Amino acid sequence: MLTAKESSDMLNNMSPKDRLESLKKKVSEKTRLALDSKIRETVAAYERDIEIILKSDICTDPDKDIAALLKGLGYVNIKVTSDFPGYNESYTGTTKIKFSIPEYRDNWHY
Repeated sequence: MLTAKESSDMLNNMSPKDRLESLKKKVSEKTRLALDSKIRETVAAYERDIEIILKSDICTDPDKDIAALLKGLGYVNIKVTSDFPGYNESYTGTTKIKFSIPEYRDNWHY
């Protein structure tokens, strides 16, 4: 197990690539594939805002892990909320994910 000092050093020195790899491991492959598919669909339609609702058979990942992954990937305006049935309730749980693709502009000079 890492010491507090090692954790602090890691927090300050971890490369963006290493952070992203660690974040990817916290979100299931099914969730990542569903998000990737929706992102590609949104880009193909020349849109920036993404909203997807995933049923519990695809996504039961913690909201904070999904949000951290999206933030690590550079997305903005991230909102993740889950609604799973409690004891004695019988409906299909869902996770609603909303985020936006930021606008990047290259400084091209002609």
